[in-house]
Amino acid sequence: QDEHGAITHYQWDAVGRLLQTTLPTGATRAWRYNAYGKVITERDELGRTTRYEYADDLHLISRRLNPDGSELKYRYDSARLLLTDIENESGEHYRLDYTPNGLIRQETGFDGQRTGYAYDLNGHLLEKTEHGADGSQRITTYQRDSAGRLLRKTLPDATTVDYRYDALGRLVSVDDGHWPLAYEYDAQDRLVAEHQGWATLRYRYDSVGRLIHCRLPDRSALDYRHARGGALIAIDLNGTCLTEHRFKG
Repeated sequence: QDEHGAITHYQWDAVGRLLQTTLPTGATRAWRYNAYGKVITERDELGRTTRYEYADDLHLISRRLNPDGSELKYRYDSARLLLTDIENESGEHYRLDYTPNGLIRQETGFDGQRTGYAYDLNGHLLEKTEHGADGSQRITTYQRDSAGRLLRKTLPDATTVDYRYDALGRLVSVDDGHWPLAYEYDAQDRLVAEHQGWATLRYRYDSVGRLIHCRLPDRSALDYRHARGGALIAIDLNGTCLTEHRFKG
């Protein structure tokens, strides 16, 4: 239930799969699943149905049939079952090429734009190269510490973004030279404050770690109310109900 009293209903099956949503207008969206829990049909609020097909025995999507009869096709390599090609409604292809250990080495978009990726021996991204149609290259590099944490990102225009961590490995600052970000944590490693320029977001949690309060930069307050079992039942803005959530057993 939102701040205007409008209610959206959700219907689930016995194993927790979403079957139907009913909007405040009465319009519905519905889903059907196969025996393996994969969506096979989706009906939207206008009654239009999208269908999904899966590769035999692999449970990987092979085709999406749109309500207008157009379709997307998905193809995988035979050895590692990695997605290698998507063919869209216009017959254009999005292709993915992989390294021997399964990381994306190059992707070619529907528009023919190629992007290449290079990694260190631990699989951390070190370089991204965007190839222009005119033969130009836009290179982004990533500098990391021995633990693989990102220390500096250098953009194609030579702009740098620096990342800093505390002794526990938590990200505490991101500095692009214009609007630096800073983060604070409590003893339980929970984020309690975000700072950017003059603006600060502050967070508070209950004894079991659930978010219960957020103070916005304009000093407005969001309060999160939970049921005894832990489910979120309402969000209040400055003491006024913003959204309300109801669950049926």
